[in-house]
Amino acid sequence: MLEHDLIQLIHNHAQAPASQIRRQPALWREVAALYRDATEDVNDLIGRARAAAGVMGGDEAQDGIDGQLLVVLTGSDLALNAAQAACNAAVAQPIKGCDFTCVSCADLASAPADYVRDQETVLLVALSRGDDEDLLSAVVQVRSQTKNLFVLGVTCSSDDPLATALAPEDDGLVVALPLVASAADDASTAPVDSEPVQLAGFTCLALFATLCLDTAPVAEKLSHANQAAAMGDKVIMDEAALASLALSPFDALCVLSDGSAFAGVAREARDEAKNFCGLNERSIEVRLGDVQSAALDNKALHDALGVALVGGTDDDRASQVAALQEMDETAADNGCTLVALQPEQAPHFTGRSFTFDGFAALPCSYLGLPYLMAVQVLLLAASVK
Repeated sequence: MLEHDLIQLIHNHAQAPASQIRRQPALWREVAALYRDATEDVNDLIGRARAAAGVMGGDEAQDGIDGQLLVVLTGSDLALNAAQAACNAAVAQPIKGCDFTCVSCADLASAPADYVRDQETVLLVALSRGDDEDLLSAVVQVRSQTKNLFVLGVTCSSDDPLATALAPEDDGLVVALPLVASAADDASTAPVDSEPVQLAGFTCLALFATLCLDTAPVAEKLSHANQAAAMGDKVIMDEAALASLALSPFDALCVLSDGSAFAGVAREARDEAKNFCGLNERSIEVRLGDVQSAALDNKALHDALGVALVGGTDDDRASQVAALQEMDETAADNGCTLVALQPEQAPHFTGRSFTFDGFAALPCSYLGLPYLMAVQVLLLAASVK
């Protein structure tokens, strides 16, 4: 579908989405390079926030800790989904002395006292699609609520007012991600080199925020990011096999995940479905579900293409695969086509699946990027049929 006949893509108004999907791995590599170049500044800001909170003793969780830093991730729409994904990744690997939470910028702007207190030291990680007035308002309101505020802004646009609203002397740092433009722009007729990367906004913001908050060594984090990009390349190379999994018409798409590991990715998949022409015309419903719950009650899968995101520890994957095998036995009777996106590491779902063969195990925070890309291909395949 990404290499679909150009005339057919234009006829289906799908040229821009196909191009945006295809460009993501290259963008992830650029985001990783940007993080590498900004590492010193990012770590300096986070280090100053830790010191102000009294979180001393080094960067390792086992080091001596005295104090507490509240890390609040925020954004709106796709940026909020990215914030949620990065927050879930940070919570999964807890850091002593740091509490992580994700709050929409609208909620922060309207009731900052519900989330931060005057005596707290706060690191606000503000993710922006570009020119987000609610986000600017949230920063102002949180700044009025607490005296010890540090802000790390990540934006899809170098023209974002957020860049001028945060200054180093105010304990602020803004990093712009080139080639990733506002999701609000219309790219239907734009040339490939200048079109805003609407579908890549989530993955690029989530990746950069995850790299900033991940406590692994920089070289290890960059390796994870580059492997995710290579897995994205596989989605492009094998898109015909992937798209064939969605050949049967379906009335609903149900994205199944387990726990919070892929929650941000699943929510973004639901929201992105609206961007694919044909889906709205066919009134396809997009649902979210939990693998374990769906095994007990499969109503969410009725007449649906169920896409399961498999990942986590060995025990997590074993539990997910067992639940999927059970669901698959009755899927046809329920009008459901069940598809698993899974890593190479066993156990494997033996039904319809897209397996990322040839890749080492990857944390869910990075694995979610090529998984979302695969879901995008399935959505595009459905939209051009």
